[in-house]
Amino acid sequence: MYIKLLSIPALLLISAFVGATEIKTSKLDAFVESYAENDEFNGSVLVSYQGEVLLKKGYGYANMEWKIPNSVDTKFRIASTTKPLTAALILKLVEEEKIDLSHSISDYLPGYRSDTGGKVTIHQLLNHTSGIPNVFSHPDFRNIEANNPYTLNDFISKFCSGDLTFQPGSQFSYSNAGYSILGKVIEQVTELSYKQALQDYIFNPLKMHNSGDSYSGYVVPKSAKGYEKTLAGLKPAKNIDMTVTYAAGSIYSTVGDLYQFSEALYSNQIFSEALKKRAFTESPHRNYGYGWLITELPKEKFGKKLTQIHHPGMMPGFNGDVIRIIEDDITIIIQNNTGGAPLRALTEGILNIIYERPVVFAKKQIEDELYSKLRQDGIEAAIKSYMQLQKSNKGFSERGLNYFGYQLMEVEEINAAIAFFELNAKQHPESSNAFDSLGEAYLANEEFKKALIAYEKSLSLDEHNKNASEAIDKINELL
Repeated sequence: MYIKLLSIPALLLISAFVGATEIKTSKLDAFVESYAENDEFNGSVLVSYQGEVLLKKGYGYANMEWKIPNSVDTKFRIASTTKPLTAALILKLVEEEKIDLSHSISDYLPGYRSDTGGKVTIHQLLNHTSGIPNVFSHPDFRNIEANNPYTLNDFISKFCSGDLTFQPGSQFSYSNAGYSILGKVIEQVTELSYKQALQDYIFNPLKMHNSGDSYSGYVVPKSAKGYEKTLAGLKPAKNIDMTVTYAAGSIYSTVGDLYQFSEALYSNQIFSEALKKRAFTESPHRNYGYGWLITELPKEKFGKKLTQIHHPGMMPGFNGDVIRIIEDDITIIIQNNTGGAPLRALTEGILNIIYERPVVFAKKQIEDELYSKLRQDGIEAAIKSYMQLQKSNKGFSERGLNYFGYQLMEVEEINAAIAFFELNAKQHPESSNAFDSLGEAYLANEEFKKALIAYEKSLSLDEHNKNASEAIDKINELL
């Protein structure tokens, strides 16, 4: 009888705990669903708290044309979230004494340009303090991003070997080139391809059987197709040749596999506690360690000070994040295949629910309201509607209004775009960028004299505006 009496409170506690967990799961699902219904999120989410998975679910479609739903098994291109895995592989090789963080590029890649290769260390490649320019800054990059004709060695020689922009170790500058070089270092010391090294050192040991390298050239079952959102609806994302992203952004994975990676990392299954601490140590120049951003969340946000370690990824048609809150063992994994999902808002909402704080569900976006008004009642009505929003302090920033103009151009609403660019230039008469964008819209509409006036105004506000200068020359040739 005594034992039975003791077990009743225990059962009540268990029942209360299960009930609270179910309530959190229901709230989390409803919160994410609000973004899905608002066409701001389309993908898969996993949320865990102290080792218990609270939410693991797909939303929307992996393939819009065939209405194939996203699920927990859907494979997404994780873009720059590849970097934590590349960094983990490097640190695994450090543990095996195959790589020394203080050694230079030239120590491992003797064919790399010697004048800079001997100055930049593996440590500096990992935390983006190398000074090596990003691949995107190369003038020929846009010509090959959809179809890369170069071998790996030639790609690194042409796109990852630029002149140093600063003394290595003295500044921070995010560089995909640095991580591409790390991929080549991995291949050199393991005598394996980057793809095979990932399999042997990370994916197979951690049973990440739904992860791989997107540039393998093979069909990947259950993979999501990438889309981009426009005011008029979704369109297929432009193609990116994954050989150009390589060790900086070529991996595909599922929310479940990424969770396994996160759990293994924090429980020291990949490498030692000492190396984990190094990975999570910020550089003096930015809150970035080895493949991870380290962000302190202030007490007023969630009731206590928190440390968020994460790395987002973004490429045409995809964006996502892998997030860990250290103090309370919270993991949030978000993967989206319609590009541009509001990752910060989703993350903060999820944390608010876990910490039982007020949460704001998704609301219709200003640009969608204005586009709907434009389609129904015309340009004048849309402008008037926007002015009313501004009076209520709900308008765009200068940059936001400018972006809305480009969104209108994208869906071929050129006259509406001009009207909103004109409004932006009127409201920000000292902004070179506002007049530059207005000139671009006039030029697209073949209003050459107006375009010339706008570009000349832009150049007068910023004499270093190369785009305006080149546009003026082009227009003068046309007039």
